Amino acid sequence: MKPTPINASVNAHYLDKVMYVAEQMSVEVIVDILDVRGVKLVSKGTRVTRALREKLIAHKLMRPFEASIRIADGVDSRAVAQVAERLADVSAPIASLLRSVPADGASPLQVLGQMEFGNAMALMLTASDKAGGPSLEHAVLVSMLSICMAKTLRLNEQDQLAAGLAGLLHDIGELYVDPRFLARGKRLQPHEWAHIVIHPRTGQMLIDQLESFPPSVGRAVAEHHERFDGTGYPRQVGGQQLSGPGQAVAVAEMIAGLLLKDNALERAELALKIVPGEQAPELLAAVSGALRQCPHGVVVPEAAWRGGESVPGLYARIGAILNLGARLIDGPAAKSDRICKLLHATQERVRKIQRAFVSTGLDGYLQPMPFGAASDGPLLFEKDVASRELQWRLRDIARDLALQAESPDEKMVLASLINLLDNDEGIVEPARRLTVALHGISAQTAADRRLMRA
Repeated sequence: MKPTPINASVNAHYLDKVMYVAEQMSVEVIVDILDVRGVKLVSKGTRVTRALREKLIAHKLMRPFEASIRIADGVDSRAVAQVAERLADVSAPIASLLRSVPADGASPLQVLGQMEFGNAMALMLTASDKAGGPSLEHAVLVSMLSICMAKTLRLNEQDQLAAGLAGLLHDIGELYVDPRFLARGKRLQPHEWAHIVIHPRTGQMLIDQLESFPPSVGRAVAEHHERFDGTGYPRQVGGQQLSGPGQAVAVAEMIAGLLLKDNALERAELALKIVPGEQAPELLAAVSGALRQCPHGVVVPEAAWRGGESVPGLYARIGAILNLGARLIDGPAAKSDRICKLLHATQERVRKIQRAFVSTGLDGYLQPMPFGAASDGPLLFEKDVASRELQWRLRDIARDLALQAESPDEKMVLASLINLLDNDEGIVEPARRLTVALHGISAQTAADRRLMRA
């Protein structure tokens, strides 16, 4: 699904958000709004109200709607700085990360204070804030962390600023997505991700067309869901194909949600290192360094590690996925070069997850636990975080496979594999097969574990 150009049609989802803001704050037309034939639709100085909605949505415009309106007293750089300072004051993990980055040049908070943006971005940030939830707080947190990561990568001051701006604006493309697919708590089916994966590219397009920022800002927004090993989206590029600011924002976005939870830095470190090569090692080192400066004991409430897919169930599902993939490769579907390539790539990604299962020590939970281990807080914490991260990586693969299945035949061939990758609610296994799976780990798994931990 490709993003719609913003210089013609008005996006209905964004327009609805503007109308909602306009009911609470003053949003004004700052230039005459003309349709593509030059006919005036709305005069300069008009207050935006819901009465304008149908007129705007029914026409293609000569000038982007986003560049034709302005909000009074919306989110500005001062409001962003206030949120940043509050987060640094109330969160020890965030403060530790801010202290752990290289001290040369401006501090992350000082870089953030240098950021400026125009009317269009101010309204978008305000719309995000008014939509409810921690949207603005999340954007500011990602911005701060992006600057931290940019300093860790030893990027120059211009690229640090670009990373901060991209971090602040990284999710503005979501304003153009049908809210049904962004509802809190909604579990997206693999094929539904098609509505979400375009938001980095939409964000880049908005920034490039509506702001006078360096191209590096829009590029970093486009890359904020990419991964260093090439397993991200929307383009699945990695390594040196990613810009420095893009890598910084990608890691910042990945760990931002974890830093507001209990045992924040431990969660972030585990998430970043669970699949080797997924992120640049320098950025993992930054989080590890902050953790060393802010050590504390891990205490995990019982509710945090009960429920969901069991570790044996996850192990059995990984094995079932690999077995199904092998059968598909050996079957008639492999006659298609494209299907064969997709299956081999999927198998390699799942094998990496299988290796991560061993390297994180989850394999230890396939055998009866020693006395006392079942109530060990740090062990239970690592088990909970590692298993959830691996489940999420499997869902990532399901999403990517569903998006790459183009024809009806491809979708039909890959459907069972996609469903198994996406199903982290527990698979039904006959007792005999599960027993065989658990015993099969013995000698080879132990050897793998010794090798990975060496």
